[in-house]
Amino acid sequence: MVQLWCQGRCFHSVAAVIFDKDGTLADVAHYLRWVAIARAVKIAEHFPNLKETLLQAFGVIGEHLDPTGLQAVGTRQENLIAAAAFVATQGIPWIAALERAKAAFSEADREFTVKAALTPLLPGVIELVQRLHGLGCALAVISNDRTIEIEAFLDTYHLKPFFQLWQGGDEPPTKPDPQVFLRVCDRLGVQPEQTVVIGDADSDGLMARRGGAAGSIGATWGWHAPPILNYCDCILASPLEMQIIPEEN
Repeated sequence: MVQLWCQGRCFHSVAAVIFDKDGTLADVAHYLRWVAIARAVKIAEHFPNLKETLLQAFGVIGEHLDPTGLQAVGTRQENLIAAAAFVATQGIPWIAALERAKAAFSEADREFTVKAALTPLLPGVIELVQRLHGLGCALAVISNDRTIEIEAFLDTYHLKPFFQLWQGGDEPPTKPDPQVFLRVCDRLGVQPEQTVVIGDADSDGLMARRGGAAGSIGATWGWHAPPILNYCDCILASPLEMQIIPEEN
């Protein structure tokens, strides 16, 4: 076990660390903005007046993406439902609106077929992961991204040997439901109170708090404008700011 020190806060007897992926391990800000714009453009081909509304809903702000917005934090399904709801405001029956949104998302997807290659590791992440793994911490990923994309990311950047398991947003429940956290802890063979969550969204902090985690660390290092995090126990601007100290049994 280890102690994790974060801005003067110490988490004792930590046996496992659960990471978010996008914005925590992976640099996704530009990629997610491109995807949001592509989705809005595809829908706007049929409903031009919806483009700016959709961009605002997705969290596109000029040249940047809101790290607390729908595109950055929500699952694909949540983004899809939101887009379909805007289409439905145009007098389109719900099922038809949903199908049109699905078609637009699928068309946009074809423009971004290699997400892992476009979302590199954030600075300092590999050092943090290697250090935790080397000191015997069990490591996992809980992300709202699809499981297949998590695996592709871990493969691309040679992180798979460090992580015991990963859970995507296509396998409900999703964050901030504490059940996903508790299930991962059980599969890791650790107690929730021995586990720290590291993520860049309130959904990470809420999940950790509701699941009885040892605590949560907010990661702001993946965004141009640091996200405002209301449920984390401490916040770090770089993975290298965390102190990791072996703890004697």
